[in-house]
Amino acid sequence: AAARSYLRSRGYDGEMVRQYKLGWAPDEWDALSRALKLPDDVLRDSGLGFLNRRNRQQDAFRGRVLFPIFDVQGDPVAFGGRVLPGGEGPKYKNSSDTPIYAKGRVLYGLDRAKSDIVKADEVIVCEGYTDVIGFEQVGLPRAVATCGTGLTEDHLRSLRSFARRLVLAFDADAAGQAAADRVYEWERRFDLDVAVAKMPSGADPADLARSDPDVLRTAVADAVPLLGFRVGRVLDAGRLSTPEGRTRAAEAALEVIREHPNDLVRDQYVMQVAARCQQDPDHLRAALTRAMRTGTVSVPSDVPPRRTTETAEVVALRLLVHRWDETAPFLSEALFTDAVTLDAFRALASTTRLQDAVDAAGPEAADLLARLDQQPDQASALDPPIEISHLITSAAQRRLTALLAGPDRPTDVGDVRRLIEEAAEEGAGSDAAAQLLGWIEGHDEER
Repeated sequence: AAARSYLRSRGYDGEMVRQYKLGWAPDEWDALSRALKLPDDVLRDSGLGFLNRRNRQQDAFRGRVLFPIFDVQGDPVAFGGRVLPGGEGPKYKNSSDTPIYAKGRVLYGLDRAKSDIVKADEVIVCEGYTDVIGFEQVGLPRAVATCGTGLTEDHLRSLRSFARRLVLAFDADAAGQAAADRVYEWERRFDLDVAVAKMPSGADPADLARSDPDVLRTAVADAVPLLGFRVGRVLDAGRLSTPEGRTRAAEAALEVIREHPNDLVRDQYVMQVAARCQQDPDHLRAALTRAMRTGTVSVPSDVPPRRTTETAEVVALRLLVHRWDETAPFLSEALFTDAVTLDAFRALASTTRLQDAVDAAGPEAADLLARLDQQPDQASALDPPIEISHLITSAAQRRLTALLAGPDRPTDVGDVRRLIEEAAEEGAGSDAAAQLLGWIEGHDEER
């Protein structure tokens, strides 16, 4: 009765219990051992029991709801047990490693989720069996869970055969403390994209599935790369209202950034930190270079802050104003989401004279165009293929995230992610960028 009551409290009906083959171990020392009457070595090697100090057979689980653990082929190999409310012992307990089961290789739920993982080219990794079930309850049946251990190289090797994108749906502190250097190495070795779902503090997926399923779905759809997640946490914890606070936050963020092995990735995050902390990117780059050499980050605190931080849409407009021929062929209004920049783009696209565009635009867009016209030097320092590629890939990622959060999941997720990567590497004039822009425009028309 206690087990049924617990399962009902988690929102598990009879159909779900049968689907996951959930069970119950009575609160007795040897109920299963007496029923099975197995030889001592078979009981031990199966993980179902052991010989206690009195040399008597004893069950591995008692007083727990049981979650059978299956290998990727769907064969049962172990159990996970969740203590019933008011029970004794650790909250979760897993079978010990046996000849047919190793915690460092097996992932709970992979047997059920693998086809959906392949379709989405994405796998969600969480910490508990109930989390996996929670994700399925909210329409995300591509979650797996580690079995009382951290992610291992064997786990990653297994998952990579099904998907390229891996979303960590751990508690925020656990995700932030992930062994970053190991994850970065896995990304390189297995050609993986590892992202982190921003879970509300103190909430786990199983709870959110019942209390606020939309938040859970959004957390996965908006998952960010591990480095971005860690940098964001550092900056969110900083006091950015004073020059001193911004400097300390920038230093702390650079400490995190310098752990990443790719210098191009590091530079992207340096620019983000410069924007948040109102620092000159070149000063932060110099500080990071020193830190890579000395192991200590130090940002000069008397560096004047940058006056403005421009979005990719404003940068594209700057290029359009001063370097039309190099920029216009690669732009579309589908790339602009801000009302002011969209108004400015439409005004520019409607005429060949800037003054006519200023006259046609609304007040805010007109002011923006006039300001950009007065800054030709800033446009001359830009690289149009790179800047426009950044706008296109950002718009594609944003649109893809929105589609993944919707009821009708797109079937071309893997292709779109590949195009995003290729466009980022090859620039705005590439075939990948052109295909990506066409994809964005197509979905823009559907909205």
